[in-house]
Amino acid sequence: MSGPQGMTTRTGWLPWAVLSLLWGLVGAVWLLWAVARLAALLGGGQVAAPVAMARHLVHREPELAWPGVGTGWLVAVGLVVATAATAACAALVTFARRWAARRRRRVTWRLALRSLASPAEVAPLTPSQVADRARRLRPSLATAASGRPRPEQAGWLLGSLLPGGPELRAGWEDVALAIMAPRAGKTAALAVPTILAAPGPVIATSNKAELWTMTGEIMAAAGRRVRVFDPQSIAYADQTWWWNPLVAVDSTEAADRLAAHFVQEVRGGDQDRGDFWLLAAGDLLSSLLLAAAADGRTLVDVYRWLNDSSAPLPAELLEQHGHRAVAEGLRGRQAGAVETREGVYETARAAAQCLRSASILRWVTPGQADERLDVAAFAAGRDVLHLLSKDDAGSAAPLVAALTDQVLHAAVRQAEARGGRLDPPLLLVLDEAANICKIRDLPALYSHLGSRGVIPLTILQSYKQGTGVWGERGMAALWGAATIKILGSGLDDAEFTEQVSRLVGEHDVDTETYSSSAQGSSWSVAARRQRILDAADIRAIPKGWALLLATGLRPAALRLQPWFTGPDRRRIAQAQRAADEALTARAAARISATRPAEDAVGLTKAGLTKAGGSS
Repeated sequence: MSGPQGMTTRTGWLPWAVLSLLWGLVGAVWLLWAVARLAALLGGGQVAAPVAMARHLVHREPELAWPGVGTGWLVAVGLVVATAATAACAALVTFARRWAARRRRRVTWRLALRSLASPAEVAPLTPSQVADRARRLRPSLATAASGRPRPEQAGWLLGSLLPGGPELRAGWEDVALAIMAPRAGKTAALAVPTILAAPGPVIATSNKAELWTMTGEIMAAAGRRVRVFDPQSIAYADQTWWWNPLVAVDSTEAADRLAAHFVQEVRGGDQDRGDFWLLAAGDLLSSLLLAAAADGRTLVDVYRWLNDSSAPLPAELLEQHGHRAVAEGLRGRQAGAVETREGVYETARAAAQCLRSASILRWVTPGQADERLDVAAFAAGRDVLHLLSKDDAGSAAPLVAALTDQVLHAAVRQAEARGGRLDPPLLLVLDEAANICKIRDLPALYSHLGSRGVIPLTILQSYKQGTGVWGERGMAALWGAATIKILGSGLDDAEFTEQVSRLVGEHDVDTETYSSSAQGSSWSVAARRQRILDAADIRAIPKGWALLLATGLRPAALRLQPWFTGPDRRRIAQAQRAADEALTARAAARISATRPAEDAVGLTKAGLTKAGGSS
């Protein structure tokens, strides 16, 4: 193609160049005439007609081209017009570049959409087929007299198929993983609509209050009890209940699970390698938690024992309650080499440093509220539980993970007691899961949660964020077990986007070729294989779009449907405004309540300083 085209370009450029030069001269003359005309209007004088002006200038007769027009006015107006023209040209070039970039992206995605899933190829996710499956998965729908279940009863919304395709929904046996960058629509398009449409109990985790402010009031108005676990005053929620993590610790296995949530906070990303200090610290924490649970004590006692490596009471309690092997193991650890013992205790203290905070402890110890959360009753009901935690050192993240884990296992037991599946299902919206809900064996749980009617939606900012918590093997297991994978905009991991590009596959692209010779010219079309979406295309997924990888189906392009585009947008916005105003009022009241005490402390210190100076 290059040879013939090059020949054509060499023989055909001259007429176009001459034509462009002529039109350029005409434009220059008209622009100069406009400058002179404007200068004449401002400073006086006259200007000849454009053609006459050009003729006078060619004959070097400027006094006849614009008689009476001052040179200063010509220069000033010329500078202004030149500046404006330069700015206009720059804006035009910028617009042209952006338009060309958008056009290239549209062309790339238009070609890709032809080879991604069609409505027939994602039919199992369309509302009609999801509803058919829902009647099998939820016996309550099969026996209902209302006919076909409503869409939100049958499954949760994914988005609409591009271009212009039907609405797609995940069923109540799908376990989902969403990966998209911050401000790419995780909360607005996934978390909020999914929570509001959930037919059964909901657990939602977050490090911000917005998920609760946008859904809490609406869910409460629908007759759902909405609880907030807010030990770090993210939403400044009043404490009306508390939860005892030790109630579920009735065996060494349960103690090990609870201890693992604390140890996970100090564990590195390499989950595939055992670490002596972490293993030993987990064993120590497990022993102390089991001792406290067996004797009806609290986490306050556990942290007190962590700060006394020779305390004999935990081992004595374990032995009294029949855990002799655990008691002997604890005594053996306390009798070991001083350096090793103190290293293990220090690691355990670092893992459980959230127990130093009085504001956190009051949510997990009796005395601050009368109602104690019954985890089993919650899993069997229709209430909503928002778990909030910051993601810095010493945060309540271990307790968020522990509470989520205990509800999850209680739900599985409820499902087993009901014939194998919860109806209605329990929904887990694990936003910021890699920061505040690091359940170590979550990848393994994904393999069977869907069959129990426990539906997790884990939301991550990147694939690497997941490997930082669960390791390469764990994240690969989570990725493989998720039956619904939603990939949004902002994926900047080159290795991951390349892997996704290979999963999306290849298609045939027609390539046109032109040839010319002495005998004539001809066009030919040939097909070549290329990636449907390369890594750069996946990185450039537009905001509001997502790539859907569903088990057994072709990859599909989704248009996300955030809450502010839906029919309930006004109601949600009003509820959010009211909740934000209430949050602001509570925050101001709490800050003003603590300020007098701080001022008193400051005055006392100032008085002591003054007294010390005077003496």
